[in-house]
Amino acid sequence: MEIGDILEIKLDQVKGVGPKLLYIFRNNNIWSTYDLVLRYPKTYQDFSIDQVNLLKHKDKVTVSGKITTPIKDNPYARVHMSSFHMELFGNQIEVIAFNRPYLSKQFFVGDEVVVQGTYQLYKHQLIAQTVIKKEKNVEIKPIYHIGDIHDKVISNIVQTIFDEKLVQIYETIPDVFLDKYHLPDRADAYKMLHLPKTFEDVKQAKRRFKYEEAFYLQLKLKAELKEKQVSRTPIVYDIDQIKAFIQELPYELTNDQKQAVNDIYKDFKKPYAHYRLIQGDVGSGKTLVTCLATLPFLQNKKQVAFMAPTELLATQHYQYFKSLLKKAKICLLTGKTKQKQQVKEAIKNNQYDIVIGTHALIEDDVTFHDLGLIIIDEQHKFGVDTRNKLIDKSTANDVIFLTATPIPRTLAMVAFGESNVSIIREKPQNRKKVDTHYLLKKDIHKLYEAIDQKIKNKEHVFVVVPAISSSKVDDNIDTVYQELSLNISAPIFVLHGKQSKDEQEEQMEKFMYKPGSILLATTMIEVGIDIPTATLIAIYAAEYFGLSQLHQLRGRVGRSNLKSECFVISQKEDIERLEMLTKTDDGFKLSEYDLVQRGPGDFLGSEQSGYLNFNFLDLLSDYPILLEASKNVEWLMQQKDFYTNAKYKYLLRYIKNNIKI
Repeated sequence: MEIGDILEIKLDQVKGVGPKLLYIFRNNNIWSTYDLVLRYPKTYQDFSIDQVNLLKHKDKVTVSGKITTPIKDNPYARVHMSSFHMELFGNQIEVIAFNRPYLSKQFFVGDEVVVQGTYQLYKHQLIAQTVIKKEKNVEIKPIYHIGDIHDKVISNIVQTIFDEKLVQIYETIPDVFLDKYHLPDRADAYKMLHLPKTFEDVKQAKRRFKYEEAFYLQLKLKAELKEKQVSRTPIVYDIDQIKAFIQELPYELTNDQKQAVNDIYKDFKKPYAHYRLIQGDVGSGKTLVTCLATLPFLQNKKQVAFMAPTELLATQHYQYFKSLLKKAKICLLTGKTKQKQQVKEAIKNNQYDIVIGTHALIEDDVTFHDLGLIIIDEQHKFGVDTRNKLIDKSTANDVIFLTATPIPRTLAMVAFGESNVSIIREKPQNRKKVDTHYLLKKDIHKLYEAIDQKIKNKEHVFVVVPAISSSKVDDNIDTVYQELSLNISAPIFVLHGKQSKDEQEEQMEKFMYKPGSILLATTMIEVGIDIPTATLIAIYAAEYFGLSQLHQLRGRVGRSNLKSECFVISQKEDIERLEMLTKTDDGFKLSEYDLVQRGPGDFLGSEQSGYLNFNFLDLLSDYPILLEASKNVEWLMQQKDFYTNAKYKYLLRYIKNNIKI
């Protein structure tokens, strides 16, 4: 039950529900009239979707819409092809049909048609199997998929439930918002889903439940944010000193970097600690932004902790911070740190201003004198417990999270709140675009030719495979090492997770200090390795990787003004998806395709994404609804009578049972 204290009416009290139907309903966890009303139809008739955004690549669908362009014939293609555009839920989509020469004679602009076919996500096309004229005044038939009960039988039972008032449905959304957005009330919306007179009824009901899901989500997020907030005095700093530091940098900040720094400094002025996510595409300069974020804490003699997921990355950050903050006392704490106990003692006694390290920072015997700021790099690589262990060592919980994995803005908002996300899209001016090529395995000689040229130029080459050795994946460390050895004359170093830390570091160092060499690795290299002379990356078995991960790997090259290339190699005809990678270097756009295909868990981890399973809300297209719901919840919780006014009774009951604010 969603709302407590509902007077349940059992299904066996409904006319037409006998023992056989009762048995099937109970096997589907439907015990009461309220349970049945909550099980709204899965689809209607043949019209299986009402939002293009919900479609995945190669989904089989049937949709109806209006033809908006004349039908073009291409009789000279190997197979006769007809194409036209149709309007689908406010969007234009291209429809392509093969061996249907009659279409241009039977269908015209303005015709309402029903198209059955396969959706091509990356080209935004529908490959049509059938195109027919839509009948006027067609009866809308709900489809439930509840056991083997006929849909008409379920519709008749639901009709009886509503006609005889055998269900109680309480309203949880305040009237002020229902009126503002012209939304049907909860009971009417369920009736419109089950017993629609028109498709407009279905549309309006779904609009209401989209808002309801967004509203409930924002209630949950605001409650969690309130729980995390720790009061502290605003952080005071000498702005002239900070401006002077920025003036002395050897390069000018990009506009996005300036905005991110401003966002962080505004957080410092607030009377409570702040969480901020900084999203920056690979090579966008996030580390410099965090370096500037440490300055007020250095001025106030407070410590800063910076946690990175790997020793290599922690070491790179340590060297970078040392080069910029020459007066600061900075130490590196990892599993390999020598005289570790002495370093820990020095941290405790405030002998270090900035402590950079790996998971070693969360160990129980690492105690800070006065930890003011925490920076967590590639935050999704750490579990929630790991992050919290470090945050708990702080006096006020000011935290900056970094990620080079672009997260769709809706997900970022869900995880951190709309006002707590800074995005760095611009890249430093001297960076050249990485040329990306898609290859089938049969054309692998083109890759070998490109690698040969890089080796002659004394540049570095990455080769990435999905597995160390595997019977399921033909391209793995073992097989590709043999291929490279036979076809290319260059030193090959190998890096993977089964090696000891010492072996990994040794291989990495040998590669870095050997111009004209190859590093064959698993995806261990996707985070933070910065080698300016790395100018080619080849990713084998690319069908095993999401677009965001491929983009992240591509970011290992192109980190200087040297011409760089990325080759994605696949044995499968993964053309549409991988061609997206060759056409754009916008990680945020690619992340949206991954969100559709792979779900939110790829971005936030299963712990954070578990409550993002919506029935109506679409995380890509419904961003404006989430924003409105956010503002509405904010306003509502500021009302003095929110917890006492009877008109909020059922909403407060929902909050008590489900959110526990």
